[in-house]
Amino acid sequence: MSLPLPVPARAPVSPDPIGADAGERGLALIVDDEASNRRLLGSMLVKEGFRTLEASNGREALEIFERERPDIVFMDVLMPEMDGLESTCHIKRLAGDDFVPVIFLTAVKDEQCLLRCIEAGGDDFLAKPFTLTRLRARVLAMERVRDLQRALAAKQRLLTTLLERDQEEKQLAERVWSQAVKHYNAHVPGIELVERPATLFNGDLVLMHYLPDGGLRILLGDFTGHGLAATVGALPVADTFHAMTTKGFDDVALLTEINHKLYRLLPTERFMAAYLISISGRGDTLSWWNGGMPAAHLRTATDLVELSSHGLPLGILPDLHDPVMRRVDLSAGDRLLLMSDGLFEALDRQGRMFVDTGLRGLLEGWQPGTPILPSLMEAFDAHCAGTEQTDDVAVMEIPLDITVLHDPSGT
Repeated sequence: MSLPLPVPARAPVSPDPIGADAGERGLALIVDDEASNRRLLGSMLVKEGFRTLEASNGREALEIFERERPDIVFMDVLMPEMDGLESTCHIKRLAGDDFVPVIFLTAVKDEQCLLRCIEAGGDDFLAKPFTLTRLRARVLAMERVRDLQRALAAKQRLLTTLLERDQEEKQLAERVWSQAVKHYNAHVPGIELVERPATLFNGDLVLMHYLPDGGLRILLGDFTGHGLAATVGALPVADTFHAMTTKGFDDVALLTEINHKLYRLLPTERFMAAYLISISGRGDTLSWWNGGMPAAHLRTATDLVELSSHGLPLGILPDLHDPVMRRVDLSAGDRLLLMSDGLFEALDRQGRMFVDTGLRGLLEGWQPGTPILPSLMEAFDAHCAGTEQTDDVAVMEIPLDITVLHDPSGT
């Protein structure tokens, strides 16, 4: 429990007993070298509900301001030792982000003098001789400005706090992601992977692990949400993926278990779209499942095959509906392209998605046996130039040659 802060002692109120009844509207500092002016204005302010302090020159005003932090200042322009212009400059600096209105007391009507008062930090003027009506109008106007400024400052402080917490959460999520989620991934040569984060780190999930028969299993998942929201689901998915792959469980069993865990763990609006890819130990078969992801593309010697979504994302329903892995026979030189919807839906300056501009032409021009990722990302970067993307991007190109995927010297 925090202890209450000590309340600083107030300076003595004006020597004249006009401020005996403490007001509710705050503390006013009156700065004027004429005692009669201070006395008259002080009397009016007390009637308006203020407590008052007095200073006879700018230097004394600064000492009182530092000590007492008044809520409003009435400042004469011409005074000995330090005039009102210089004193106001110092007061505004001392006030910092806190808005403390400074109302200049002046009988001068010279426009240049009034301009210098504003340039020094003054907020309004009160013409001499003082009248209660004019004083009330000036004070009400300044209180409205002050209250608006304080409300805005409070919201700004709250926003800053929320942003700091958000950044801390992203840093925590990034650490968990790199240390716990990706730590057990197999290092697979030959695979090209590009990850582009929308914020601090990429929340698209990429998992790779060798199967007991020498084959390779890959999962590329896209969670709803970013940061900690994605990390909460990624941890059990990664643990389940690596454990069940190491023990040789089949693809359908793995999908069923991941779906079951995500359904129990995540709220209704959270789920994970995913590809699950398995390459057999002999390298002659590709098994694949696509639940809610963009179509993957298989480039063979004779055709470009779309591996379209045929299942619901994981975590939506308690049980997967007929989770069947589809199979394709592989030949030498075949290559597979996987991508998250962050690449498909990335916008250019005209608000057009990448899938509607250069992506289709690139895929149709993909030559058998050649990589597409370098030209794909070059086109993607040109498409996104000058825009800020709002979703994570993960793109993976896999040469479907099991010897390359095992050989450290493979490219």
